[in-house]
Amino acid sequence: MSAVLPTSFERPPRAAWHAVLRCEWTLLRRDAGVWLAVLLMAACVAYAHLAGQQRVAERSAAVAAAQRDETDRRVALLRHAQRIERGEVAPPAQAFRDPTNPLNVGRGAGAAVAYLAPAPLSATAVGVADLYPSVFRVVSGSRDRFLFVDEIANPTLLAAGSFDLAFVVVVLLPLVLLALAYDVLSSEREQGTWALTLASSAPPTQVLLAKLLVRCAPVLIVLLGGTALALAATGARLDGVEGAAALACWALLVVLYAGFWLALVLAVNVLGRDSAFNAVALVLAWVLLVLVAPAAVNALAEALHPAPARAEMVQAVRQAAVDVDRDRDAERARFRAEHGMAQAGDAATRDRRALALLRAADGRADEVLGRHDSAVAANRQLAERLAVVSPPMLLNDALAALAGNGPDRWQAHLADLAAFHQRWQSFFVGYAEKGAKLPSADHAAMPRFDRSGLGTWVGSVAWRVAATTALLLCSTGVILIWAMRRLRAGD
Repeated sequence: MSAVLPTSFERPPRAAWHAVLRCEWTLLRRDAGVWLAVLLMAACVAYAHLAGQQRVAERSAAVAAAQRDETDRRVALLRHAQRIERGEVAPPAQAFRDPTNPLNVGRGAGAAVAYLAPAPLSATAVGVADLYPSVFRVVSGSRDRFLFVDEIANPTLLAAGSFDLAFVVVVLLPLVLLALAYDVLSSEREQGTWALTLASSAPPTQVLLAKLLVRCAPVLIVLLGGTALALAATGARLDGVEGAAALACWALLVVLYAGFWLALVLAVNVLGRDSAFNAVALVLAWVLLVLVAPAAVNALAEALHPAPARAEMVQAVRQAAVDVDRDRDAERARFRAEHGMAQAGDAATRDRRALALLRAADGRADEVLGRHDSAVAANRQLAERLAVVSPPMLLNDALAALAGNGPDRWQAHLADLAAFHQRWQSFFVGYAEKGAKLPSADHAAMPRFDRSGLGTWVGSVAWRVAATTALLLCSTGVILIWAMRRLRAGD
């Protein structure tokens, strides 16, 4: 795709810029490979949006089903408690069937539904959403009773990752741009047209930048325009400040990321080697930045701050429960030996002892979970600090944050969940400590989780976008300055 420029020495720089754009566009329209690349990008964008929207729909359906189940359970508990209070039925002999038993209601029968509301751009990036269930059924007791009761997905699928729009931008977009622009200067030299360009009044830098702009514009238009249309067609909330700002920042990051790779293309081309060398060098750069650097960062973070596997954490929690059960059996035997069967069988005494033992088990389990969370947080913080060596890593984190599926928003959601769990537990433990029943009139006073959701445009998202923007601008600027100096020196 070479362009022969007019040789009028009186042509002003702006006219030369326009002439390059027209010539390059004329050649581009006749290149079937370019339109094949554009068609491939359009297909990837469409499939990524379809997969993302399906994932959002599945999570929404799971939330709706959990809400219906919660409503049905609450209504059944309330009606059963009212019938017992009116004397229509006798209280169940088993405590776990009694709707007036606070421990029974709090630890399972009246479980509250908690979930994270989807953000306007949720379909664009999965982020860490695959690591957590769609819905949490909050119960009293340790957090492991509702955090890790569901199987999220096949571990092999989690390791491979999901095909979403973030994957298209971070991984596939650079490959398409490299395929279109790897010979932007080398082909001119090989065909002998670069000498004519230098003989014209057009500045070489403007010529190359115009050629790069024309070659990447169709791909970016398909990516950005297709994303906006797909989000609007699926009913994403883009009219509000949050949705519009997130989409604008998303488009800015994509353009800057494309500019980074095009600057790298220009830097390799000004080395003066042939097109085959340029292609190999750029593919190696892509492998290093997109594949090797993230793997090396994660491996280093894991070596310095190893995070325990989820299976090991669950096993430790279960072992803590087993230890408490063993202590409970020993305590029961000692109590019976000292006080006799009559006192041991007293309902109030038995309930108080059961509550103390349950709280001891929950305390041990929460201690194990706390150590696990601390190790995971240290691992993640180190990986984020090291991510500055790889612009694709920072970009992926920023896109996930804009989609509302970044680690910051989920950690904030889990913190809110922990606070609600404390309120939920205190509500029922208060009745149990007094040995009181839970009257039907107090069922309406049970805590409710705030389902308004967390906004995506928070400080954590802003700094991720700002850090990624700064890194891309600085990297692109340094590469362009070096390439321009090299180009002037060579010409």
